[in-house]
Amino acid sequence: MTARRGRIGERVAALERVAAQGTGLLSAAALMRAEDVVGHASSRLRHGTDHTVVALAGATGSGKSSLFNALVGEPVAAVGVRRPTTERARAAVFGDAPPAELLGWLGVRDRHGAGAGTDLDGLVLVDLPDHDSVVTAHRIEVDRLIELVDLMVWVLDPQKYADEALHAGYLRTLSRYGEVMLFALNQSDLVPAGQRPQWVAHAESILREDGIESPAVIVTSATTGEGVDVLRTALRERIAARDAALDRLDADLRTIADDLGPVAKVPGEDRRARRDLAAGLAEAAGAAAVGEAVAGGYRHDAVRRTGWPFARWLLRFRRHPLRALRPRATFGVGAPPATAGPVDPARLRLAVKEYADARTGAVPPVWARRMREVAVAETDSLAPELSGAVTEAARRAVAAPRWWDAAGRLQWGLAAAAVAGAAWLAGLAVLGYLRVPTDGLAPEIGGWPIPTLLLLGGAVAGIAAAWLARLVAGIGARRRQRRAVGDIADRVDDIAASRIVAPVDAEVARWEELRRDLTLVAGTR
Repeated sequence: MTARRGRIGERVAALERVAAQGTGLLSAAALMRAEDVVGHASSRLRHGTDHTVVALAGATGSGKSSLFNALVGEPVAAVGVRRPTTERARAAVFGDAPPAELLGWLGVRDRHGAGAGTDLDGLVLVDLPDHDSVVTAHRIEVDRLIELVDLMVWVLDPQKYADEALHAGYLRTLSRYGEVMLFALNQSDLVPAGQRPQWVAHAESILREDGIESPAVIVTSATTGEGVDVLRTALRERIAARDAALDRLDADLRTIADDLGPVAKVPGEDRRARRDLAAGLAEAAGAAAVGEAVAGGYRHDAVRRTGWPFARWLLRFRRHPLRALRPRATFGVGAPPATAGPVDPARLRLAVKEYADARTGAVPPVWARRMREVAVAETDSLAPELSGAVTEAARRAVAAPRWWDAAGRLQWGLAAAAVAGAAWLAGLAVLGYLRVPTDGLAPEIGGWPIPTLLLLGGAVAGIAAAWLARLVAGIGARRRQRRAVGDIADRVDDIAASRIVAPVDAEVARWEELRRDLTLVAGTR
């Protein structure tokens, strides 16, 4: 018993967490009922389970008060032809009086001590007003106590046992409480013996139609005493087990768990969805364009720094590829840092939405909508962060390699040799034109005049060096492009992890915690 009470307490605590965390995510009406169940269950557990509270409920003229007197063994409840007879709830206490707090919680002021030492010790039997009373206060009192008692005994008479007001107003609503309800088909003495089987069968069929799978039906007559001992025995068994209160709370918890709805398990993070998110954000930030611009800029600046000096001026007529990122962005120390262009907001939102959709799985629409809201909450603020990440990646990619300086100095040396040879030959031409002897002014090597070797050698070597540098620069450009794109991908993935994935993970964890709590409330694990 102690262990079961502890489990009920755990389920009540879980329901309290659900009520606190489910706002805006679960049915508002169901959450209000959940708060009521938490309050009722906490109070009932606090008052202990040593006493079992049983209510007799029935329609006007059902003989409910007569049955109450028969169980008590003395005329406690007024019985008469005036309707309604029971104007307010009264309680008969069997055995030692329960804690005053329990009776105060029930709100039943009219109490009768039924004595101790009986087989019903521990029972608090409550005679309710008629549920179909013309007095509104009576019906309100019935509804209030039905929410509090541990066991309900519905007293049905031959005339009103199929009354729609009873079945639509109470029994169908309480159909999930079948384990804590008994049905006394009272006034059996008014039904001919030959018709009783049909009466009982019809009553049971109606109860099953109400949703009560196995209704516990007892045929009684307060007048003849038929079935009173059977009903008394059923009550005695519940009292002895001392679990009626826990049965009622278990039914309350299972019912509210059903009302709150089933909770589907959220699938774990899909690696493909995560990769698609990072790829989508990188695409929105223009990672591919930046990589191409970095590669093009690398080749452009390589030619400007290592190309044949007399052909470099032609580059002035070509737009620098990195100007798509920032005007005059170049490679090298002291070069203005590249700045990424604007992020595509439509592609950014699409990538985030697709990721959120992939994470929602089979969760209810309200939760799916909530997770999308969490995912896209900071989408607009992502744009500058992504742009900054791309800018930083581009800045790291524009560092000029050391070989450019060596190749540049070599090119200037070869250009100087070519210029020197050209000037030498020009001087010899001028002297020849002036008929000045030039013997000995143009020494030869292998039959080639040195100035000619300087001019041709410098030009050919410079062009060859420029071609070789362009070939090496192409390889370096592709490597820089891959590095830039990879760096952007890493930075974008970090941003996605902290700004999108982490909030969605937190929401999923919240959902999973709620799912575990609801599963616990329902009594399953």
